[in-house]
Amino acid sequence: MFRSISLRFLTILCVALLSCLSTTYAQQRFSAGPRIGLNMSTLRGDVQNFKLTPGLTAGAFLMYSSLNHFGISADVLYSQRGGKFEGNTNGVPEEFKHRINYLEIPIALRYFLTLDGNFRPNIFFGPSLFIPLSAQVVKQKTNGVAQPDVDNSQAFKNADLGLFAGFQLNFPGFGQRQRFLIDARYTFGLTDITKQPIRGGTGAQNVYNSGATITLGYGFGVGPEYRSRYRK
Repeated sequence: MFRSISLRFLTILCVALLSCLSTTYAQQRFSAGPRIGLNMSTLRGDVQNFKLTPGLTAGAFLMYSSLNHFGISADVLYSQRGGKFEGNTNGVPEEFKHRINYLEIPIALRYFLTLDGNFRPNIFFGPSLFIPLSAQVVKQKTNGVAQPDVDNSQAFKNADLGLFAGFQLNFPGFGQRQRFLIDARYTFGLTDITKQPIRGGTGAQNVYNSGATITLGYGFGVGPEYRSRYRK
C-alpha cells in the first residue's frame, strides 16, 4: 500500500514538473499605438560651434513580431531636429538654434532577445526618411540682445535619409494585449540637408543631421493571438 501511494505521488510530481517545464503562451504578432519622446540633436559636417538641442518627437507605430526572434516596425513621427550655435561672428558673440521640423518615417528591423514571455527586450537598426515641414532660426541673441525668429525653410532640401540603431525595453501594460515600449536610438544622417549656406556653417554644402532619441510608446494588440510552445 505504501509503495502504491509512493508511485502515485511520484507520478503526480512528474506530471506537475513537466507542466512547469512545458508551457503554452499566447503571443501577439501585430501591435500598434502612440509614441512620444525627446530628440537631442545637432548638426555636423561643414558647421562650427554647434551643440545638442532638445526637440519633441511624437506619432504612432505599427510593429510585427514573428514567433521567433525577429520583428519589424514602422513609425510615422513629427520630429523636431536641428542644432544650437554658440560662438562669435566677425567678433560679435551670438547664439541661435536651427529648428527643423520633420515628418520622420523610421523602419526598424528588430531582434528580440527572448522568444516569449512578459519581458521582451530587443535591439534594432534601420533607415529613416525625413521630410521637412518647416524650418526656423529661433532663440537668437546677438551681443546679448534678443532677435526675432526667422523662417529659413528655403535653405533645406526636400528630403533627408539617415541610419539608426538602438535598444528597446518591452513589457506588459495595464490591460491584456497591451505593452509599454521604451526605445533609445541614435540616428546618423547620410545626406546633406542644405540647398544653400546656413548660419553657423563654413560656407560649404555638407551639413548633416545627427542625434539621440528616447521615446515611450504604448502598444495595443491588433488581430489574433498565436500560441507558441517552448521549454524553459
